[in-house]
Amino acid sequence: KEINRGALHNFNLLRTVRLARSVRVFREVPAFREAWRLIRGLADSARTLFWTCTVIFFVTYAFAVLGIAVIVEPMKSIRADLTNSADNQRIDETLVILDGLDKFMFTLIQVLCQDSFHAFLREIVHFLPWSWTFFYAYIAIACFVLMNLVTAIIVENAMEQSNLDHVLLDAENSAKEKREMKNLNNLFNAMDQDASGTLSWDEFQLSFADADMRKRWRVLDFQPEDCKELFNLLDGGDGEIETAEFFEGLSRMKGGAQAKDVFRLQKTLNKFIDSAIGP
Repeated sequence: KEINRGALHNFNLLRTVRLARSVRVFREVPAFREAWRLIRGLADSARTLFWTCTVIFFVTYAFAVLGIAVIVEPMKSIRADLTNSADNQRIDETLVILDGLDKFMFTLIQVLCQDSFHAFLREIVHFLPWSWTFFYAYIAIACFVLMNLVTAIIVENAMEQSNLDHVLLDAENSAKEKREMKNLNNLFNAMDQDASGTLSWDEFQLSFADADMRKRWRVLDFQPEDCKELFNLLDGGDGEIETAEFFEGLSRMKGGAQAKDVFRLQKTLNKFIDSAIGP
């Protein structure tokens, strides 16, 4: 039994970890971005929804207490004075859904949900003509005013969360850019063997011959066969690669084949323009 418990505990732990990983994948995959926003919006609105239900409860409770005093009790008095059995029956049927705090609150929830409440409201208005103002006041407060306020709060929370997401994304991109620049700076310093601040063709070529340096180039998606072409792309025309040329060129070529092709085309166009204009 102890072994089974331990195995069950490990299984539950593994399942929790897998669920957490699934949630992370669900959050990061672009195709599920809208679905993730909906789920997170529901989670962020949970506290608002809780307090909305709490406020509706107290508003309904207050109206129910008031309704018993201004509607139920007068209807009971009217019934005591009636001699028409048909009217007595109509009042009795109406009091079935109103006589009692819990019954009155349940009826008000029916009114709040717009659930065919005019049928019994007409019965009440028959004996208390002003009573419709009571129920419509409840609708105005609990439905129109309160629900619109809740919608505004939820939208405001969503906007704040969206702005926070943008701030976090900007901070993450900034930190990522700093890490990339640091890596490029370390790569440049490792290649610059004479510490001259520039890279000659010999230094650049040796970096692809070194096993450790080749790994760094592969991380940047460059292969040994790209060595000559890459040097020509980064070189400004003086036969050496300066620090600014190195950082700018590699930063603009990151992002796959399309970025490299655009940079290659731009460098070729610049060289063509320079040769056409002449010295």
